[in-house]
Amino acid sequence: MNYGLKGRLFLPLFAVLLITLFSTCSFLYPLNPWDDANVYMTIGNAMLAGKELYVDIFDHKGPVLFFLHEWAAMLSRSSFVGIYLIEIVCCYFFLLYSLKMMRLFTASTLTIPLTCLLGILTYSSDFFSYGDSVEEFALPIFAHSLYLMLKFVRDREVPSRFQSLVMGLGVALLFWMKFNLLFFYVGGLLVVAVIAWKRKQMKELGSVVLWAFLGFLAVTAGVLAYFALHGTLAALWEAYFMVNIFHYHGVGTNGEPPFWWFKLVKLGIWAVLMIPVFFLKVSREVKWLVFGTYGILVLSFATLTVQFYYFLTLFPFFALAVRLRVPKFLKNLKVLKVIIPIITLLATATNWNVVTLVNGTFPTSVLEMARIINQNETEDSEVLTFSSYDTGIYQHTRHLPPNRNYFLSSILDPEIKREQAEWVNSGKVRYLVREIGAINTCHEYYEAPIPANYRLIFDQEELFRYRFIWQPLSYLWNLTWPRPLLRHFMEPVTANQKMQVYERQP
Repeated sequence: MNYGLKGRLFLPLFAVLLITLFSTCSFLYPLNPWDDANVYMTIGNAMLAGKELYVDIFDHKGPVLFFLHEWAAMLSRSSFVGIYLIEIVCCYFFLLYSLKMMRLFTASTLTIPLTCLLGILTYSSDFFSYGDSVEEFALPIFAHSLYLMLKFVRDREVPSRFQSLVMGLGVALLFWMKFNLLFFYVGGLLVVAVIAWKRKQMKELGSVVLWAFLGFLAVTAGVLAYFALHGTLAALWEAYFMVNIFHYHGVGTNGEPPFWWFKLVKLGIWAVLMIPVFFLKVSREVKWLVFGTYGILVLSFATLTVQFYYFLTLFPFFALAVRLRVPKFLKNLKVLKVIIPIITLLATATNWNVVTLVNGTFPTSVLEMARIINQNETEDSEVLTFSSYDTGIYQHTRHLPPNRNYFLSSILDPEIKREQAEWVNSGKVRYLVREIGAINTCHEYYEAPIPANYRLIFDQEELFRYRFIWQPLSYLWNLTWPRPLLRHFMEPVTANQKMQVYERQP
């Protein structure tokens, strides 16, 4: 589809702007403070240094995520510049296919401004968090697949072999990063299969599935070949499949209220957002497709503790809002030119990353911790994040974890406690780094006393974000956080966490 020269030039630049402004992987920010992102980067660095994934260093996420971070580590071991570039590419393709979806239903010149508005609301929202989440990487893949399914359902246009192959590649990338995201395709495939059967297009659909499967196999063959060559297929099976299916229970609560109905309320809000679909001027088949993909994806969130960034994967569906019956004055380009900058300003002003950066309250304790360790560097300066999360200390000291289970895991495993204690008691670790979280997570399970031969040399508290609910506008946008008391509408929901460094005494 030809979406115009302006779109071709503008969308990439706008993607750069969004990621630079809102992702803490960008050069505007001194670091990415999210422990998950730091885990991915630490493992990428470790793999680049020759450590075997899942054998010498462990996390339960899929291997493709760590391959991406190994590539990023080639560009920089101490920053997220490689992930920043990947985010820009992902953002561009998300915007591109969102624009294409809008243009399926309207020829209006407003589609580019509306695409920009969708991009602003997506990447400034609290669901985007600090950046570098699997859900963020899923955005362009979902948008591309949803666009192809809409083309088939609405226009009876069967994806080409190349388009089907690319869709299969995207499905495989998601499968080998976080396989539960494939619930999106369960609903979509069921709806598309029923429609194809009614239209007597099962042969054409079979061809699409075949080429998509070939794309899936291409990525899967590469992943399996990698582990086969390294002799670690058993480790892949155990760490990625067995652990995630049988042992990972999402024990972190993110401070959620301890009420059994809270999860239902949270999911119910997103279900209510589907109601406007009834009023779309589209065929019943399109509505079925939206309900099938969106609905089953939301239902999949009903398992375990739902992390707020999971809901980022629902944003591709909002490209369809262009078909809603909105007031006529909002369809005026001149009016949009006024409204969009206002919304952009408000979204930026309520974004946690931007606000804390401007106010000088962005969490940077790890940089001071790294400075202390680096200025006293010796041959035995081994560092261990003891009974703690990954603070990012390994990036900023250019050290690698000494052990496999080097950070506090969401898997309650006594072996992890034993291994950490063994390394501390060995006398090989000079520095113990701790991040004592502000929320109720599995930290209590892994809490361990600091050995007597270690002295505290750094102790500082820094702000930790639950959610940034600064005013009613950001509360309404942050729909995964329905607080029971009105006073919370106007308050930042934050707390302090401790950042500590202990040094072994002679």
